[in-house]
Amino acid sequence: MNKTTRFSLLLLIILMVISCARQATPSGGPKDEKPPVFINATPDTVSTNVDINLKEAVINFDEYIVLKDYSKNVVVSPSFQTPPTVSPQALGKKFISIKFNEPLLPNTTYSFNFGDAVQDFNENNILSNFQYVFSTGKFIDSLQIKGKVNSSYDFKIPEKILIGLYKIDDEYKDSIILKKKPYYITRANKNGEYTLNYLATGKYKLIAFQDKVENVMYDFGKELFGFRNEEVDLNSNQSFDLVLFNQKPAYRKPEATSKQEGLVSIKTTGATEDVKITPLSKEFKTGLIQKFPKQDSINFWFNPSVDSISGRSTKIDFLVQHKDQIDTISTLYSKSNIEHNLEFVPQNDKKLAPNKLFKIKANTPITKLDISKIHFFKDTIAIPFKVEIDSVNPQIINFAFDKNLDEKFEVNIYPKGMIDVFGEKNDTIAYPISTGTRADFGNLKLTLQNAPTKPFILQLLKNDKDFTILEETYYKANTAYFEFNYIEPAEYLFRLLVDENENGRWDTGDFLTGRQPEPIYLYPEPIKTRAMWDSSETWILGQANQPVTLPSDDKESDRKRLEKGELKEGEERKTTSTNKENKTTK
Repeated sequence: MNKTTRFSLLLLIILMVISCARQATPSGGPKDEKPPVFINATPDTVSTNVDINLKEAVINFDEYIVLKDYSKNVVVSPSFQTPPTVSPQALGKKFISIKFNEPLLPNTTYSFNFGDAVQDFNENNILSNFQYVFSTGKFIDSLQIKGKVNSSYDFKIPEKILIGLYKIDDEYKDSIILKKKPYYITRANKNGEYTLNYLATGKYKLIAFQDKVENVMYDFGKELFGFRNEEVDLNSNQSFDLVLFNQKPAYRKPEATSKQEGLVSIKTTGATEDVKITPLSKEFKTGLIQKFPKQDSINFWFNPSVDSISGRSTKIDFLVQHKDQIDTISTLYSKSNIEHNLEFVPQNDKKLAPNKLFKIKANTPITKLDISKIHFFKDTIAIPFKVEIDSVNPQIINFAFDKNLDEKFEVNIYPKGMIDVFGEKNDTIAYPISTGTRADFGNLKLTLQNAPTKPFILQLLKNDKDFTILEETYYKANTAYFEFNYIEPAEYLFRLLVDENENGRWDTGDFLTGRQPEPIYLYPEPIKTRAMWDSSETWILGQANQPVTLPSDDKESDRKRLEKGELKEGEERKTTSTNKENKTTK
């Protein structure tokens, strides 16, 4: 055999080995679109009397498979203190291996729900909701709890929602939810629906949470949370819906940070009532407190040229009181070499609506206004106006004056017309202002049927990705008619939050005190407001805390849903809710 023949033979052998090693569908023929098929398992699925010292379970399939996104898909009940080692999660194999790292519990039914994790290795065809079940006792526990989870505040079903049961026995305390994984656990689907299968009789605490951290435990104050107040006495199949809410974290000692010259920011995490701060280091003659309740923060401003701080860096102490808790906090304040300049930015100087205030925002809080140095003009003619520092945010200045559509104005603010917390005064400022035309706006009228018998907050939202709150107003009980005039053409939604305890605000839930969130209603579909049109909507309030299904803006997503049978032809960008009526006139 010559060298050429030997080389050709060697090359042929190598190619044959490579070809045999490949786990791929042969070329030609139709594409494989079938999911993997379960063949058998050891111990077999729904087996009983399984040894509690079982070291490994093996599940066999008819083709090479892989487990995709294992932590996001697979849920094991009851949960293990040391999770089992499960493969394959990278290379394809014809079986799933479950290696146990601790003994199994006696007389217990175990369920492995693989969600959408099981996929064939070549084409990624999914074997959806595959479950492997066995029992270390004489029978398979067969009770079930199902229901739906939704976040009543949000227009989208949150992702990564887990539903869990904790055994209520002699060792149960509410604090166990913050320390251990649920005994039984399952995952909600994209519609918020869940099923807890293979449950034993007993008494349980039912919870739901958004597992952002992906540790199969609720992280207090960091993840959406929901719970059932009453214990579940499970002796038959039952159904429960749960409402998720933002659990405020526990109040803890605030932290103070020196932000810039004359500004100390104080973080008040978990505050449920007003927080009072008092400087202790010295008496600040120019001290100004700016509170941001929704952001859990407070700004303390002062004028360093008046309330001078000795030394380059100095510790400033504050007394902070929240309810009965009093703390002393400190921050190291450092002087800055950056010169402060008072600056303003107009908030709505173009296409101003006739029913809106003109606003400007300063980069620091304003403490004084000299109205004699502020003048308003319409076509060079001085007109009356009112100006004041915003009661909520002293960095904003509000101007009120009579105006109609398609008019032009100008405000002139002469030197020393405004003074900020640092004692800085403005230079001459002139702002041209234009009101919009009728073609820039539409009008929207809303009528409520079954209006709440308690005070409530009505929010007008823009139907964008963040559901931006445009207006938020507190109304008396039984108020049923609302007008939103001169709003820009767009799609809008409403959110109604009931102040059930009449404390002047909407309260979220609290697991530690057993309080559910106050009722919320979501408008079922976007309202399209057109320029030069008047829209009239009637909203019939039904049951509170119900989810809505907004239409998708993604045509490709709609196409896929049509193919799967989740949408019928002609239903794209429509909702199935019927608790509204509308009328639009030009």
